[in-house]
Amino acid sequence: MLPDILWELGDSDGDSWRTRVVPNKYPAITPDAPSDERSNGLYRSRGGRGHQEVIIDTPYHYQTMAHMSVDTIDAVLQTYLARYHHYRRADGSLFPHLFRNHGADAGGSLPHPHSQLIATPLPPPNLQREEAQAKERYREMERCPYCAIIDKELQAETRLVFANDEFAVFVPYAAPVPCAQWILPRTHEAEFGRLDATQRWALAEALREATGRLHHAFGDPDYNLFVRTALDYESDAPHLHWSIRIHPRTTMQAGFELSTGLQINPSLPERDAEMLRAVSLEALGVEADRS
Repeated sequence: MLPDILWELGDSDGDSWRTRVVPNKYPAITPDAPSDERSNGLYRSRGGRGHQEVIIDTPYHYQTMAHMSVDTIDAVLQTYLARYHHYRRADGSLFPHLFRNHGADAGGSLPHPHSQLIATPLPPPNLQREEAQAKERYREMERCPYCAIIDKELQAETRLVFANDEFAVFVPYAAPVPCAQWILPRTHEAEFGRLDATQRWALAEALREATGRLHHAFGDPDYNLFVRTALDYESDAPHLHWSIRIHPRTTMQAGFELSTGLQINPSLPERDAEMLRAVSLEALGVEADRS
């Protein structure tokens, strides 16, 4: 039933696949759409040019990321990197966005574990704003603001969920929703695409911890997971630091949030982090890791 297979990560025996990339059957943007800007004097519009594809995370229908082994998540990350570099290198004007929608309330229309990539010709406003704010903070602090955050969270430990030699997982100080988590490399790096094999494995471990603990502490809530990296490919910006962010759909934006842009979080990040830390590894029930 697949229209095409764009990319595939095979198993070690060569007889099956671990991840598979296919076109989105109902894409919001397409590569052949006109990209020219149109204006009638008041309103401006642009064609929906770009690429949209589905990354099938695993052949197993019920194996969500919370129940994957580190080895399986590492395969997903290999696929993320392959498709990310594919679009960055093919067209310098495209901005590839990698994300997972877990559950219906997070926009997940298919139950099978999957991620998506959408490559757009326009830089996202959210990223532009955050990069501008990070640059301003860098001028004030004379150091990467994200590195300062990592040092603070590792030192305080009150919002820390998990850490290994390469990554820190924590509930951010001004979390927009209960149980939001950030995963950041402990070494300064603006570009997601520079992950090597050792770092990728450590990130897979951090992702299993973050999603597994969220699943068991809060009853498998719906969530969005996305990669946040520098807008400029292979950036060495001293004020930028790539991350993966997990945004649970545990609350709903209502009139106040929608009308003001201000968020009301009924929970405390410190309490959420404590509950996430309390989940034992045995409770995760994941596959055995590769030896």
